[in-house]
Amino acid sequence: MLSIKNISKSYGKTLIFDKISFEVNKGEVISIIGSSGCGKSTLLKCINRLENITTGSIYLNGEDISTIDLVKLRKNIGIVFQDYNLFEHLTVLDNLTIGLIKIKNIPKHQALTQAIKLLKKVGLEEKKDNYPCELSGGQKQRVAIARTLLMKPNIILLDEPTSALDKEMKKDVLKLINDLVKENMTLIIVSHEEEFIKKVSNKIFKLNKHELKRIK
Repeated sequence: MLSIKNISKSYGKTLIFDKISFEVNKGEVISIIGSSGCGKSTLLKCINRLENITTGSIYLNGEDISTIDLVKLRKNIGIVFQDYNLFEHLTVLDNLTIGLIKIKNIPKHQALTQAIKLLKKVGLEEKKDNYPCELSGGQKQRVAIARTLLMKPNIILLDEPTSALDKEMKKDVLKLINDLVKENMTLIIVSHEEEFIKKVSNKIFKLNKHELKRIK
């Protein structure tokens, strides 16, 4: 499904990671751990083409992602950022439906129906008319995950989904991620929640000193 072949990333003379390779099959949960600043988030951005790799290749279903239209690629590979990236001037409901309407060309009434159904699932239906500034960190993260889910990507990248949350907020987000695992979503998770990822991951890799090594 997703094949990473000997990819390296540098910023000028600064090497971020070197000759990384791994495979992701449909329904697998892949987790990547490592110290802060080691390049984990950059690796996810390269998979989504928010960053360009320096050398190597990434294939999605046998097709080099560098040749895939960006909109098409990001319909297939969604990413949830650790800082949520919600539109502050839009309500929760508008944040969820904007991609469905503008990118997937779904009629507004259908987009609203889908969004409200998913908000019920993640326990946030009563927040549909609120703005992001009126939400807690855990609520914002659940909205960000829901927004990505609505686009129905084949793979979801989760970049430190609990990094800025307190203990109680983490529980809600980890429960939602666990629900995705049970639904056989294909996930690549960057996280420091080692106990959690040991439970849900098919494979765990550690990024250290520019190299990625499998530890599970």
